[in-house]
Amino acid sequence: MARPRSTAFDACHAAVPAMLFAGVAALSMLAVHPVLVTLSLSGALAFSLVARGAAATVRGLAWQLPLLVLVCLLNPFFSASGSTLLLKVGPRSVYLESLAYGATMGALLVATVLWFEDAAAVLTQDRLLALAGRRARSVPLVASMAAQLVPQMLGRARSVRAAARACTAAGPRPPARAELLRTSTMLLSWSLEDSLERADAMRARGWESGSPRTRYRPERFRARDAVAAAGIAALLALGAAGAWAACSSWEFYPRMSGLAPWWCYLPFALLALLPAVAELAARWAERGEAG
Repeated sequence: MARPRSTAFDACHAAVPAMLFAGVAALSMLAVHPVLVTLSLSGALAFSLVARGAAATVRGLAWQLPLLVLVCLLNPFFSASGSTLLLKVGPRSVYLESLAYGATMGALLVATVLWFEDAAAVLTQDRLLALAGRRARSVPLVASMAAQLVPQMLGRARSVRAAARACTAAGPRPPARAELLRTSTMLLSWSLEDSLERADAMRARGWESGSPRTRYRPERFRARDAVAAAGIAALLALGAAGAWAACSSWEFYPRMSGLAPWWCYLPFALLALLPAVAELAARWAERGEAG
């Protein structure tokens, strides 16, 4: 995905934003707490508005918000638990706690999607490829070959069955198990033959032949990147500890209770708002230099 504008994380190594966004997204998915989910959604939405722009953010929210409302409204009908009765819909009872849990899970889903969209705005394919090791670079090749070979094998299976059914000289049609065994045997021999040809073709093109080739590293991991990564790791550890303390004391059912002290939410709030704050600071610095 091409970025329409530069971000504050372009000046640092790709490992720094990768650690930040991966950590925030992981904590957001694991911390099922109304306050933490609200902080995560606010941070993801703020960075999306600053880095991606209002138009792209609104286009995403056009289908994300209805999904949030759908999860919020459907949860009370699947999990009719709680102590605060709001209304009755036929034989079903709608409780405030079930409604709050559904809203929390819907907001968690939207926040996770937003964090992945934010990460895609910062980490392009080139930066992600630069992060991968030499062996990890063969993963896209394996994935593309699998995506190509699976439909090919299914098409060949249909061809084998059609040819076997058209051959009336072979006698009556065999049972389903025998037909499946015959088709699998033909597909196996066909695939083994193709694998030898494909291996010869890759070897002829020099794939993994000789000594490892040198490669160009577009980004350099500097001392300031190490300091930033260490700071993000420390903040992630504090955020995880605070989220664990907050989630362990909170209960949705039978009654919502157990809010943790405010300082338990502070590391997670700093972590969620860090991308937007860094982006705003970079934009402010650019305007100061331009003026």
